[in-house]
Amino acid sequence: MKIIIGEPIPFFSNGDEDSFFYWLKSIDAVQGFVGCPSGLEITLTDPVDEHSLRELIGLATRYGLDMRWLRQFRNDANKLWFDDETTYWHKSVFGSN
Repeated sequence: MKIIIGEPIPFFSNGDEDSFFYWLKSIDAVQGFVGCPSGLEITLTDPVDEHSLRELIGLATRYGLDMRWLRQFRNDANKLWFDDETTYWHKSVFGSN
């Protein structure tokens, strides 16, 4: 599956940028990525496993990415923890009720 995410917040140093891409590459579900005019096109396994989804949440939070693209990964297997309204990411991913 291919998704497009927006640009992260400005990197604070070359090392910060390196860390972003190192982290992204280390996520099991990430098969590859390439820059595109509207941000970054990421190729992911389908489905995205729980550990990878948690890492994507962390990466998106740390680098100030719009997190609404993550909502597409909600499914019956993860909805209890992923769609939990008490989590720090819920409003950023799913919006407010």
